[in-house]
Amino acid sequence: MTLDSRTRPRSVLAAGLIVGLVVGSGATASATETEEPRAASREGGVTTCDPFGGGPLVAVGESERITNLPDLVYEGGQPGVDTHLSITDVPEGITVTAIVVKGGARHNVYVPGERALSAEAPWKDLHAPPNDDGGIPVINHWFACGEESPTLEPTPESDVAVPAERPDAQDIGEKEPMANETEEQTLPPMTEATGSASPREAPAQEKTPNENAAADDLASTGFSGGWLVGLGVALLAGGGALLALTRRRRGKAS
Repeated sequence: MTLDSRTRPRSVLAAGLIVGLVVGSGATASATETEEPRAASREGGVTTCDPFGGGPLVAVGESERITNLPDLVYEGGQPGVDTHLSITDVPEGITVTAIVVKGGARHNVYVPGERALSAEAPWKDLHAPPNDDGGIPVINHWFACGEESPTLEPTPESDVAVPAERPDAQDIGEKEPMANETEEQTLPPMTEATGSASPREAPAQEKTPNENAAADDLASTGFSGGWLVGLGVALLAGGGALLALTRRRRGKAS
């Protein structure tokens, strides 16, 4: 079966569209695969740590290299040669605030602990943003910013306030009765006959200390007032007898 001359151009056009779609989808997939989810891509370049905080730990350019932290270990990242960079170790007590990698007309900013980048090293395969064709450009320059990690000073034990012991709730408001406090007096019961309160007994009159002492002495000596009456009668009788004897003597003498 032969194709009609009128159908040949349509077949060629269809084949060309299919090839174009395949090539275009391949280029899109390549560009998508090179996008870096761990970094923020920005246009132009940056050369200082001012936007990120801290100071330069390591800065590597085409014409110079600054190393303020020799113990920071990295691999690759040679400008004009390498497309990727890996930072494998950071000294203890140092916090990395940002890693900037520039290639072509754009740069990537990696911030530890943000996006999909781990908070601690190692950080591997860092690179610049892809070109328009989806390829990773060669690194122009890169640098890492950081600062000393803040340390918390221990609080001296002497400065720690010790809360005072709280008294038990049962002890609050309680007190021992005083020796001179009297018991609470209760009202007398009601009598069944009159429905009135029964008379209360009159309290005994308190004696003064002198009266109490005299009463105690009398009680201890067994004192009784009966013998005084007898003594008085005897004195009266004796006085009468003496008076009669005196008159009798005067009568004889006269």
